[in-house]
Amino acid sequence: MANVSPEPVLLDDEQMRQFIANGYVVLRPSVPDSVHQVIDAKFDFVHEYEFNPGNNILPRIPELELILQSPEVRGALISVLGENYITHPHRFWHMRPAAEQRVEAREVEEAVSRDCHQDAYSPSTQPRSHRTRYARIMYYSQDTPIEMGPTHVLAGTQYHDVLTDEDRARTLPVDGRAGLVFLSHFDIGHAAGVNLQDRSRHMIKFIFMRAEEPGEPTWECKHARWQAPKKLTAPYNLEPAWRSIWNWHCGGTAAVGSGLEDQPRVAHLIETLESDASIEDKLEAMGQLADGGSAAESAVPALTATLSTGHQAVRTGAIYTLAAIGEPAVETLCDLLDQAGERVSRGEETPKFDERWITLHAAAYALAAIGAPALEPLQQLLNSPHEWTRMNAAFALGEMDSDAAAAVPALEAVLQDVSHYVIRIAANSLGAIQQGVAGEVLGQLVSAVRPEWIEAKKWGWTVNNAVNVTAAMALTRLGCRAATAEEALIRALRDSFDQAGFFAVQALDRIGTDTARRAVIDDLISRRWDTDLNRQRKY
Repeated sequence: MANVSPEPVLLDDEQMRQFIANGYVVLRPSVPDSVHQVIDAKFDFVHEYEFNPGNNILPRIPELELILQSPEVRGALISVLGENYITHPHRFWHMRPAAEQRVEAREVEEAVSRDCHQDAYSPSTQPRSHRTRYARIMYYSQDTPIEMGPTHVLAGTQYHDVLTDEDRARTLPVDGRAGLVFLSHFDIGHAAGVNLQDRSRHMIKFIFMRAEEPGEPTWECKHARWQAPKKLTAPYNLEPAWRSIWNWHCGGTAAVGSGLEDQPRVAHLIETLESDASIEDKLEAMGQLADGGSAAESAVPALTATLSTGHQAVRTGAIYTLAAIGEPAVETLCDLLDQAGERVSRGEETPKFDERWITLHAAAYALAAIGAPALEPLQQLLNSPHEWTRMNAAFALGEMDSDAAAAVPALEAVLQDVSHYVIRIAANSLGAIQQGVAGEVLGQLVSAVRPEWIEAKKWGWTVNNAVNVTAAMALTRLGCRAATAEEALIRALRDSFDQAGFFAVQALDRIGTDTARRAVIDDLISRRWDTDLNRQRKY
């Protein structure tokens, strides 16, 4: 289906600041109202006569492509994910039927609170990243006032490991007219509302992925220096985190502070961190320490102590204050990863990573944000006897993008690890680093089978599925660098696990050779979906 316009409408600075701090922005695509009406009618028809087509929703309702290719939606995705962003195969239609009985306001509030969640990375169980590796689009085909149960967002929770009762008490409804598009960081907490009206509520979500590291701003950037958004719905000031993420989007690293020459002032700020001061006061102290850069080195012990205890906002603030301090914090953070791995190996700690997502140790996020000074120590941790330590080291290296190019041989070596978690995180990291990565090494994983990987996991697929699709995703990110894996990707088109084939199509298209494109066209011819068929019309 043709684009509405060839010219994307990029986000402006204020919208980008809101996305980084709050975790979302609301858009309105410039398509005719009649498009929303057609889509809405088709949703009603599918609900009445068919079944939820899940990942096949686009061929079933191709008019949705007009929304995704509208200049506003495409421009917003370019702004947060870069121009060559990747379409993820997972998309899902969330329908809330018309109300059948009266529901009290208290019951609505309780239902929304119970439904608060962060989405899972099915079927590949990817690591959660503070940086914008994934983004989610939600679209409403009908007017969606609060009484119809729109999505509720938990602003600022894209940096959280888990959602708390405090988070659940701060839900904000994203309501509006037909055509509303809600763009968010993939990890932000959200919940479905309760439909109190006499018609069905339709919402469809799509997932998109970053393909390349930021080299420069990809939005309409007028002022490259970070400043807090004018419209702030996140509850806490996480200035060091926001500035680090903004600078990454701008193609650089977190700015080095001007230095705190007044060491008694540093000591006072450390006292605040170690006291029973309020969350706001601790975050204010961290902001000042972050501004001090390496001159705040004496605060490293107090900051690292907050990484495993205390409020999640304080933990996030500590991660990025340590990142701003930089090299003086590296040894302590690496020691934390080594010690954590030993405790997990002994069974003294059980981090929650065997789910549909992987949340890593807070020290790994700090080391990733520090960048180059942590490169060599993290490579050494890849040789740790402890699985948890190797997982965190592999993740942190990938978060550095091409700055970690020197670590490519070490990451390729751990693709033979005994742990499928380490293998998958390393493959993911190679797809992010890209420079110097051998496509054929990842190509071997696209269809690799190991007896120990046949195990079905909690996320509903096998370990083998997760390994194969992670390798296919990494090769998709590599683009033309994946040319040496072309034959493996062509074979993956016929893999029984179709999501690996979905990424193989995009990887082959990005490779762009005649043989790769021919394979994609042949696959399309044999698999093209007939959207006219339904329960009444079989042929």
